[in-house]
Amino acid sequence: MNKYHYKFEYDEKNLLENFVNNGYVLLKNIHDPELIKICKNFFSERIEVFLKEVDKGNLTYDMNGFAAAIIDEFEKTDIYLELIEGNKIVSTMQSILGKDLAIFNQDALWINTPNNKDPVLNKNIHTDAWTGTSVNTIFCKTFFTDVDKYNGMTVYPGSHLYGLTPVKNRSVDTNIMSLEHLKEINLDNASRGDVLIWHALLLHKTTGQSDINTRISLTSRYTSTETKFSSQERSLGYRTLSVSPLNQILRLIGSDTLQPMRTYGGFVGIDRRLKKLYGYSSYKTEEDYSKYLNNKTNKNNE
Repeated sequence: MNKYHYKFEYDEKNLLENFVNNGYVLLKNIHDPELIKICKNFFSERIEVFLKEVDKGNLTYDMNGFAAAIIDEFEKTDIYLELIEGNKIVSTMQSILGKDLAIFNQDALWINTPNNKDPVLNKNIHTDAWTGTSVNTIFCKTFFTDVDKYNGMTVYPGSHLYGLTPVKNRSVDTNIMSLEHLKEINLDNASRGDVLIWHALLLHKTTGQSDINTRISLTSRYTSTETKFSSQERSLGYRTLSVSPLNQILRLIGSDTLQPMRTYGGFVGIDRRLKKLYGYSSYKTEEDYSKYLNNKTNKNNE
């Protein structure tokens, strides 16, 4: 099997080596199959309702617009949080981006059906850096259906190492750069539950529509809060998923200004609502804190 076409279980060496050299990785068994099944059913049930309303003449066929409505609903559910905050997906992203990990708002749901002719679902070769994404952002696509050779993703391994590919009217400017030297890989071996990760500078394209199969996938964008955001990314906002030990220390001190001895002789801790993010810190109940103050007062009086 072509090494660029290889799909593997997560391990840090394979992940980093393939990501650095090829600009993408295709991973299996990142998510619990039952979670993928629940998510797929969530989407399929709503697609079925939509298509029935189209058949009745109550709605115009606009699958891409309907997908935007579905993802708005999906992002409010617990299964969405489980999908983006699962241990394996977080550890995978931390391997590349570090412990100060965040995910941008406004994920994209793609419902690629055989009869959908919306051009947004059939994109020519491009990079995501053309559309305002910073080079510090990692794209992550989760497949909820199997992919065939007609409705998947095509990638160009190593093309991210050329830097920002010249663009003219949303296509590669071939007057400046030839495409003849590029190696093209159709990721038609992607299966339901697989996760595709790629660099914002990687050249890629959608393969198009299948004659018989529907592809459902979700694209998320992960980043490090320690890197510079583009103007578009600042507008999107983000959800913090984890905080590094060094930044946890700053939080315990209290502020980036490191005001002298702010916590000296007192309780060092963080708001209990933040316990999920600042897991290395001490958390005491109000009763514990009262005991601490009483013990300190008694010692001072001795």
